[in-house]
Amino acid sequence: MAHPSSSSSLGPTKRQFDVFVSFRGKDTRNTFTSYLLQSLHRKGIDAFFDGKLRRGKDISVLFDRIEQSKMSIIVFSENYANSTWCLEELWKIMQCRERSGHVVLPIFYKVRKSDVENQTGSFRTPFQNPKASFKGREHKVAAWKEALKTASNILGHVLPEERPECEFVEKIATETFKMLNDLSPCEISGFPGIEFRSKELEELLMFDNANCTRTIGVLGMTGIGKTTVAASVYKRNYRRFDGYCFVEDIENESIRRGLPHLRQKLLSKLLDEENVDVRAHGRLKEFLRNKKVLIVLDNVTEENQIEVLIGQRELYRKGSRIVITTRDKKLLENNADATYVVPRLNDREAMELFCLEAFSENLHSTEEFMDLAENFVYYAKGHPLALKLLGSGLRHKEKTYWMQKWERLRVVPDKEIQKVLKVSYDTLDDEQKSMFLDIACFFRDLEDKCFLTVSYNRLEMHDLLHTMGKEIGYESSVKREGKRTRLWNPKDIRHVLEQSTGTGCVRGIFLNMSNVERIKLSPDVFMKMSNLKFLKFHYSHCSQWCDNKHKIQFSEDLDHFPDELVYLHWQGYPYEYLPSEFNPEELVDLSLRHSYIKQLWEDEKVPQNTEKLRWVDLSQSQGLLNLSGLSRAKNLERLDLEGCKSLVMLGSSIEQMNKLIYLNLRECTSLESLPEGINLKSLKTLILSGCSNLQEFQIISENIESLYLDGSTIQRVAERIESLRNLILLNLKNCCRLKCLPNDLYKLKSLQELILSGCSALESLPPIKEEMGCLEILLMDGTSIKQTPETIFLSNLKVFSFCGSSIEDSTELALLPFSGNSCLSDLYLTNCNIYKLPDNFSSLHSLRSLCLSRNNIETLPESIEKLHCLLFLDLKHCRRLNSLPVLPPNIQYVDAHGCVSLEKVAKPVTVPLVTERMHTTFIFTDCFKLNRAEQEAIVAQAQLKSQLLARTSLQHNHKGLVLDPLVAVCFPGSDIPSWFCHQSMGSSIETNLLPHWCNNKFIGASLGVVVTFKDHEGRHANRLSVRCKCRFQNRNGQSISFSFCLGGWNESCGSSCHEPRKLGSDHVFISFNNCNVPVFQWNEESNDGNRCRPTSASFEFYLTDGTERKLERCKELLQVEVSSQRSLLAEISSGTDSLWLLSSGEFQNRNGQSISFSFCLGAGNESCGSSCHEPRKLGSDHVFISFNNCNVPVFQWNEEINDGNRCRPTSASFEFYLTDGTERKLERCKVTRCGMSLLYAPDENDRGFQGTRVTDTVERRSHSQVGERRNGRMRDEIPL
Repeated sequence: MAHPSSSSSLGPTKRQFDVFVSFRGKDTRNTFTSYLLQSLHRKGIDAFFDGKLRRGKDISVLFDRIEQSKMSIIVFSENYANSTWCLEELWKIMQCRERSGHVVLPIFYKVRKSDVENQTGSFRTPFQNPKASFKGREHKVAAWKEALKTASNILGHVLPEERPECEFVEKIATETFKMLNDLSPCEISGFPGIEFRSKELEELLMFDNANCTRTIGVLGMTGIGKTTVAASVYKRNYRRFDGYCFVEDIENESIRRGLPHLRQKLLSKLLDEENVDVRAHGRLKEFLRNKKVLIVLDNVTEENQIEVLIGQRELYRKGSRIVITTRDKKLLENNADATYVVPRLNDREAMELFCLEAFSENLHSTEEFMDLAENFVYYAKGHPLALKLLGSGLRHKEKTYWMQKWERLRVVPDKEIQKVLKVSYDTLDDEQKSMFLDIACFFRDLEDKCFLTVSYNRLEMHDLLHTMGKEIGYESSVKREGKRTRLWNPKDIRHVLEQSTGTGCVRGIFLNMSNVERIKLSPDVFMKMSNLKFLKFHYSHCSQWCDNKHKIQFSEDLDHFPDELVYLHWQGYPYEYLPSEFNPEELVDLSLRHSYIKQLWEDEKVPQNTEKLRWVDLSQSQGLLNLSGLSRAKNLERLDLEGCKSLVMLGSSIEQMNKLIYLNLRECTSLESLPEGINLKSLKTLILSGCSNLQEFQIISENIESLYLDGSTIQRVAERIESLRNLILLNLKNCCRLKCLPNDLYKLKSLQELILSGCSALESLPPIKEEMGCLEILLMDGTSIKQTPETIFLSNLKVFSFCGSSIEDSTELALLPFSGNSCLSDLYLTNCNIYKLPDNFSSLHSLRSLCLSRNNIETLPESIEKLHCLLFLDLKHCRRLNSLPVLPPNIQYVDAHGCVSLEKVAKPVTVPLVTERMHTTFIFTDCFKLNRAEQEAIVAQAQLKSQLLARTSLQHNHKGLVLDPLVAVCFPGSDIPSWFCHQSMGSSIETNLLPHWCNNKFIGASLGVVVTFKDHEGRHANRLSVRCKCRFQNRNGQSISFSFCLGGWNESCGSSCHEPRKLGSDHVFISFNNCNVPVFQWNEESNDGNRCRPTSASFEFYLTDGTERKLERCKELLQVEVSSQRSLLAEISSGTDSLWLLSSGEFQNRNGQSISFSFCLGAGNESCGSSCHEPRKLGSDHVFISFNNCNVPVFQWNEEINDGNRCRPTSASFEFYLTDGTERKLERCKVTRCGMSLLYAPDENDRGFQGTRVTDTVERRSHSQVGERRNGRMRDEIPL
């Protein structure tokens, strides 16, 4: 927010304020109102008030200020009603409230509300004799009385006479801040047609459908109105949601502030908290999964921005909505369910917008201007921003001025929008032009009154104006050779620097060195540039030092920098000192990353005045020896010294930096100690990560909130640690020499996150008492702690990890006070010598992730079924586990790899829900004691869940559905289940489809793969993906292709206590995929009825290592089986570092048209699970069975063709392959057998929905035809 404005100079300049303050000057100008404005100012609220007497002024100007403000504060005081000016303001405020929902907050300053409402007390006197009090305005008295009555009934604040004013105003300012936050973050003026466009976007968002999470992209060129439309929809609908946030201009904010800052801002808004710990993943996930949210991501330019800010849509509760505005269509392909392309304004809308801007409310005077107006509208070609700029530039101008402007516009050769925008540049004075060009050429976030818009109370420049400004700067420089002011073009900069043609006209040089060859310069190259304010040499394509020393060479040492420098960034600065003659009195921002600097200035030449310096970045300057050059930088706020490996000590310079907020000393490997006896009162973040020579930590600030000591060699934490009363995060990860923690640790009452992972020498934990009630994350994996403390208070804990501990008595863990913890969401107890879980374990109602791998448990308590929030269960290498009880109904991921004693699995494994929503993965690799009956029970459960999931999915719009397996299962074996009635050998299937195969009950394909791993000794498989590429074709030769995953696992994230997964035998992967969605969509889009439905399909299966790289070492044998249910089954041989099983399918119709797509049969994903999982080792062949609703692409294709049954697919082919979790195939693995069967949704009365084994139903429907091929491809008629 901008600073408050105090002005009585009410000129015509249009500006938007946060708050308009109406008050009686003689009552409160120097008391209450003054305090209030100061408090608003401290909170960054832009408040307008007329601070001087208004004699002779036109009140209509004040009316404009009221309309331009988001809300008004009315200070009713004793003499308020004596002023006709105040009463007029009040009337206007109430009018705006009635017409546009203007927010009003009344303050009753030492007056009664009843006196204001009824005009009694001090409010009675002026109304007793209206003719005398309001001479000439008696006709307005009734309206003023009504306004007083209305305002008095609005909820506000009453200040009693005895109440201290300074306390009262702080409360009002805080409430005002919250009220402004509840308003739309960007107050939109809109444009004609905004209502229509908003409704179109709302239709795509489907706000009334609470059963899905939708992401909609808003696409269009710069300035076309993407943000305006999104903001309009946001403002109209945000109250429907539990949480909401509009993140504006991500492209520039992510560069200026960083994505972590934007994520913090987003989460703070969603949770309605000022300071949110983004590391508290469990808490954040819990909130997002339980609250409907509305999020708008504005001006997205990179996919990473979407991933960091909102992550996966599975995090959000159904009913949530996300809007992404962007210029890049590719960003929306994988991140949006649908895209709304913002159209340009039609002729009527364009004319209306132009007139609104050019004539404001004086539309009666437009007739004589209409011919000229049509010219300007035609010139703008429906572009809203161009129309606004042209219209506002002509407002209040005479017709002769319009004619002159149009004549000038006609001679401009370039008719594009950027030339239109250039017209507004002519209206600026010289100072404004200079400021504008600085912004356009170098910075996008500086203040300018005409060309920037208010966003989150910050002025920002639009993209079109930015480009226009750079063109103006370039053109003016060309016209004035030798007098260039702003240089950013590498060729121009090379010429100016090498030829030493720079003069005092040069204000800024920004040189991107990434694609620049060597430049040779003289030592006095900057001598003549006396007014140089901005100098930046950087690399846009290199995060590390890119040999800058050799790209910029000097014949002698550089001897001069201009004293006017405000901004100096030189990545890889090639000298050991800054020039001795450089006087940095104006310097604010200094960055010499990856430089050769040893000391900023030599000892005897340290400048006397560096008080304006705020930010210093010397990171990765490995020769830096000390900070003596900063001894007088008393106002420094941020100091980054990361990677300064020669820095031994900070020295006395640091003592003067009382405004320092952020100090980064990460990887300062020579740093031995911190200064003693100092207290940097402003310091909030101290980073000492990787300081391998730092053996003792000294407290240098008692106000630290985040302290990073991870990877250091400290042996103990400071004894006065309890003095850090504001400490929120304490990271001691991998402090291998840390032997103990202070006993007073429990006095850290604000501590939320304590990380002790990898502290291998730590043998004990001090008491965790009730005073640590804020503690939410406690990680102790990889320590040597042998006993839990006598006192341990964990009732508010959300994440707890005790993996790989050396605890002697596992019963202590069972006695930890977890019971009754309503917050605990993630619990990791790997390799903790646990034999049994307590019976009251079910009291952990919020538990979502549970890791018990490599423990000695023989069974789980039956009460685990009551953990309805549990999603992830890790039981790897529980070698004594012999049975599994019924698991919670919402479980998504169960990994029992290496449970060699597991013999029995509950029937059913989970209780299926008729309204099934959860995609589920069951991994039983190397569970060799599971007999055929148990395996069939697992498959039957998966099959039932898949039918329920597919049935649910058929009730909703399938467009944009991600083709992940709905249900995936993996277990040891070499046999294909009997209900796979169509089989083939190899890694692909081609099959013909009979008429009517693709009816409205087709829900997808069940797919199975048998994987045999060769060369398995010593081979690890932490990441593997089995994928399928499908292709459906119709009789016309049209086809659709898509890919999906059948199964696998992903353990690439690593942990402190897991081993690689070894595959040593045949395994079966079975999955169900809803491939019906793309097929149906394609069929719809083809617009040719049943004639173009797919008649053939092909599926190609392959394995990858989790990327797109295929695993060539796998042999593939595909067996396909078809009846009323389609399934794919494949056997794969080899070993790999990761494994996903995928299938590529193709459906073809009798016209030769086809559709192809890929899907996953099975995949393990441990990246979001335990932090201490072990590798998966497979010792035999395994069968993968998958149920996939591939009906979606088939139906979509069939609908696209839209030609009746004649074009439905009549044949299908499938090819299987393995990956490591990406698209990279695993070449050393091969699919050896496979099978496939079509699935159809049962009728409502089908016994399959009432608990009957689905396999029985399928077997009754199946045909006995079986075929095999060794070379992996097959094409057969499906007997439907």
